[in-house]
Amino acid sequence: MEEQKIYSEATHVCLSDTSPFIQPWVKDCLGQRRPPLSKEAMRMSVELAADTYDMDIELWLKAGWRDVTIQVDGELTHGVDAPEGALGRLTTAWKLNRIRAKMQQHSPLGQVVGALRQIEKSDTGKALVMCHPTEDGRYIVAISFMGTGARLYDWFSNFRMASEDGMHQGFLQLTRQFENNEKEISFPQTAKELGLKDLTLSQILQEAGSENSRFILWLVGHSQGAAIMQLYCHRKMTNEGVLPANMVGYGFAPPSVAVGNAVPDPAAYPLYHVVNTDDMVPRMGSEIHFGVLLFYYAGEEIRRQCYSWPRDEASVRNRMAVRPVLTNITGTKGCLETSIAYFRALSKLPAEDVLTTLSGIAEKHPTMQKALAAADNRMDAVLRFVCRHLAAACLSITGSAIDEEVVTSLEEKISTQITALGLKPFNTALMELMNFPHACVCRDGALMGAYPYITFFGADTLRPMVWRAGRPPKLVNVYDISAWQQRPVINRHRAVQERQSRSTRRYTQQRRAGNPLPQEKNCAAVQ
Repeated sequence: MEEQKIYSEATHVCLSDTSPFIQPWVKDCLGQRRPPLSKEAMRMSVELAADTYDMDIELWLKAGWRDVTIQVDGELTHGVDAPEGALGRLTTAWKLNRIRAKMQQHSPLGQVVGALRQIEKSDTGKALVMCHPTEDGRYIVAISFMGTGARLYDWFSNFRMASEDGMHQGFLQLTRQFENNEKEISFPQTAKELGLKDLTLSQILQEAGSENSRFILWLVGHSQGAAIMQLYCHRKMTNEGVLPANMVGYGFAPPSVAVGNAVPDPAAYPLYHVVNTDDMVPRMGSEIHFGVLLFYYAGEEIRRQCYSWPRDEASVRNRMAVRPVLTNITGTKGCLETSIAYFRALSKLPAEDVLTTLSGIAEKHPTMQKALAAADNRMDAVLRFVCRHLAAACLSITGSAIDEEVVTSLEEKISTQITALGLKPFNTALMELMNFPHACVCRDGALMGAYPYITFFGADTLRPMVWRAGRPPKLVNVYDISAWQQRPVINRHRAVQERQSRSTRRYTQQRRAGNPLPQEKNCAAVQ
């Protein structure tokens, strides 16, 4: 199909323009070389992150993206490309509908089977991979990791919070799941253009370890997807020698992914992460993020335009009452302490009240409702088990136990608010404060999702922050922002050309005989 200039619906960015991803690298005001921050790339990324939730890729296909592979759990679907003719359109529609049905999984039996699979490890990763040629003969390989899905067991990996090799265990398992499919993700149309018998993502990653790589990896993710994006980038650079110059990534609402001493320099990754300061999720996960965080300081305008929560007097009053409970969530430890305090407060209430309220919250998940009903008078034991799990996660991630004084104080505050408001209004207000600022997809009654809104209306106000390298684990919650304050995100006057040793040949030119795509890699760590 002939490529068209196709513009996205939310941010009106041209989906066929790959130029933002091939710009020369620059030095930021800390002297760190990284890809230039691009509004266009940021907006394309948030569009792709949102579209990945429903695999709504029709506009991307019209814009010339091809060689599409979609992963849902352990299954890959190939050949979801721009269709030609009625039969082709029908086949593509059938494949996409099948993928969407699996991502929803309404069957109670399917929910149970899926949940049982998560006992040993998480395997619910979902990703979209596709490719687009650039004007200079290279190729952009887009990898978009989907955030937490609609199925109950999609959430299990988020709570697998123990540290494994210094990384968040649940996110690491989903990253490895995608890595296991790299040899099966193929690019037949691109291979044909390059005169190759075949071309897989594994081969592309091998070439991405070369300065003359014909491929640039564009990584995208929202929420859980942004966490997987960080770990994937880290593992490709560290374990497989992929050059950071051949990667760029944009994440939205990213959880933290590693303990404080896991890497020498957390900022030394070609990744940007947009963070809404109203959003709790970026404060959770592990301890640190990889890359640069771009903070949007939320005000009443974004709340009015994007948070389609109830605005009646009672709802507003309830949110104002609940909001102070969340002030302790400045990092993962604070999140875990607040969660433990919440569950301890619940344990003091009648079991039937807790079950009724939680069943209402889980009304879209029949399996969850059945599990809650089965708990019945054992609810107190269930809540104690959850608290022990969270306390163990805190020790694994931070190396220190929860602060019992803080938890006791929070428990008293939560109990007081539950008594004043009622359990159901308290939980409803809590969910509103957690969910609406986190949205990447537009909700009914909103102008657009919070993160597309930020990239479209607030890109010029973003304030960058980075983790300081070499800080002890107990101090990793301190950002070194002094060098960034009152300065632009990128100091363009200090821009330097990247890939200076590259020859001037066109990237579509055939390689010399005896120099095909590399089959083996130098796995030395890239510092």
